[in-house]
Amino acid sequence: MIRVAAVVATGFVLITSVSAQDKKGATDRDRKDAPKVFYLVPLVARPGEEQKLVLRGRNLDTVTEVKAEGATAKLLGKKKAPPGKDQGANKAGDTEAEVELELPEGAKPGSVKLVAVGPKGESEPYTLLVRDGTPAAAEKEPNDGFDTAQVVPFPCAVEGVVGKDKDADVYRFDGKKGDKVTVEVQAARWGSPLDALVTVYDADRRTVAAADDSAGSPDPVLTLTLPRDGPYFVTLIDAHDAGGQGFGYRLVIRTGG
Repeated sequence: MIRVAAVVATGFVLITSVSAQDKKGATDRDRKDAPKVFYLVPLVARPGEEQKLVLRGRNLDTVTEVKAEGATAKLLGKKKAPPGKDQGANKAGDTEAEVELELPEGAKPGSVKLVAVGPKGESEPYTLLVRDGTPAAAEKEPNDGFDTAQVVPFPCAVEGVVGKDKDADVYRFDGKKGDKVTVEVQAARWGSPLDALVTVYDADRRTVAAADDSAGSPDPVLTLTLPRDGPYFVTLIDAHDAGGQGFGYRLVIRTGG
């Protein structure tokens, strides 16, 4: 519909298009109802392998296709999936889409993006957290205390999950006096609801250093110089004692700053 309004003082005629306004409103609604990808389960993708991943987010139960830039993806299924207790749909999502993803052998971090396509539009591109050349280790339960700490090589990148409320993941590595070590959590920057807190302890279980948020991100980065030879423990928890199968992380323990 076109509305015509005469402007008497100037003699000009102002023409406004109501249909254009209606179209803008419809576009805004479509954008609101378009799929949104928050994070993946598991959080870390592996180059050179075919793997099944679950996308968590909003409106993913309407998805008709998942496109992969730098890889191939096949949609396997979709469903409503309410978030866990106290997580909230705007953080943990309330729908899922399962995909079969195959990354090329040479896929680099930051090179692979996923886009979920639905009848109301496409999601913003989601950049995958891709495994790099750092030696990888998978979390093994139980590892919730010093006595059950999981021994990992140094350096390494542990791929794990804070699987339940009040869960603690503990890792042990051997270091030398004077070694400069960086401990970094990769999680929230890739959408994981995990708000990580890391602490490093010495062999006597005394705190050496701890870190929470870093550079405005919930992902802590901690750099320290080891005070003596021997084993060290790294504990990782959620700062709010939350947890669940979506609380994935990559814990990198490396040399240098």
